[in-house]
Amino acid sequence: MHRKILVLLLFICGLSAQVRAQNEVCPCSSDLKFLDAKIRKTPAYKINKKAYESSYSKILKKVAAANTIFDCQVLLNTLLISLNDNHSKVYSVDKGATVDIKANPDKFVAFKNSKIFNAFPKPKIDLDSLKTVLNTKPKEDIEGIYTRNNYITIGVYKSKLQNSYRAVVLNSETEVWVKGEIAYDLIPFGNDYLLSIGGSLSSKRLIAYTERIGDGFFYFMGFQKEFSQPNYASIMPSDSTYYRNELSNNITYLKVGSFNSWYPTLSDAENFYKSLEGNLNKSNLIIDLRNNGGGGDRNSDILYKIIKKYAKTNKVYVLINHKTVSNAEQFAYKLSRLDNSLLFGQRTNGTLAYEIKGDNYTLPCGNFIAVLTSKKDSDYLQFESQGIEPNITLSMETDWILQLTRYIEKNN
Repeated sequence: MHRKILVLLLFICGLSAQVRAQNEVCPCSSDLKFLDAKIRKTPAYKINKKAYESSYSKILKKVAAANTIFDCQVLLNTLLISLNDNHSKVYSVDKGATVDIKANPDKFVAFKNSKIFNAFPKPKIDLDSLKTVLNTKPKEDIEGIYTRNNYITIGVYKSKLQNSYRAVVLNSETEVWVKGEIAYDLIPFGNDYLLSIGGSLSSKRLIAYTERIGDGFFYFMGFQKEFSQPNYASIMPSDSTYYRNELSNNITYLKVGSFNSWYPTLSDAENFYKSLEGNLNKSNLIIDLRNNGGGGDRNSDILYKIIKKYAKTNKVYVLINHKTVSNAEQFAYKLSRLDNSLLFGQRTNGTLAYEIKGDNYTLPCGNFIAVLTSKKDSDYLQFESQGIEPNITLSMETDWILQLTRYIEKNN
């Protein structure tokens, strides 16, 4: 009996030593140093060198304490904030619960035992006490309880360690997430933007993205405090990527949901734009760029030429929101400079000055992919992490297309 216990103890000690050895062989510092070398070759580094050097020095002092892939993910993406380049991000190599994994019970069981499923910290928090405190927070406060229907309910609270927030899972409607896990770290970086570092809502893949929280809403991910209130900033009249509707005798509405420059989306766009040529015969045109995640000039330039010609004798009204990103932001800005064009809605994502040209790197420990930009557009540098402001901000409480059509009717 004693011999069996001794063998078991030796096995556990050996396993612990192996884990420590693996951490020592490939700690987060290895990923950090590799990433640093790649960052120094980017155009964003050259512009923001001083801020980056300062941030790197601070991160270097913290990296030894990053003992989990979640902690490492947070540190690496926090470093990228200093570049003022919102396209550059670090994601996990493991894509988490893909559609294929969710459809296969055996694969899903294996996923629940995977590193990525168990990557999210579970701090010792009394969730009931936290709920009581967060329920007292006003709608306008970032702290509070938010729900994304069919997914999870989270409690957002201030982190004691720094000027940031954490989002803990209070309730889960999916097997992907577990109550008590930290889903996101939310780090403010200026102009009401937050870098959200955590897991994909559907797959749990470690990701990072630019978020804004206001009016009781997560503008990007769609969490909200009062679930009965519609999120009019993101509600679209059609699921189609490209959509046209004649709203009245003098108003044409166009939804342009993507500027993806690859087929088959580009083919759909080309056909849609071709249908507009010589066929925009009303004096007011609404172009809805909400939720347009961008793409490239190969797509958007075709539409711009059509709208530029139209705007010489007619009026253009452009709808934008926080999910108007990248090339869609550039497009909105170009339209705003036309004589008869105005922007309506909500400030855009602030991710438009840099371009990704396939510069993706797998970091040494094999846990992460770094997506870094390699091209800048100086015309848009002033808007990075600032966004494009609308000429007129629309209320979150009423349908945006209805608000805009009333504005047009009143001002014509």
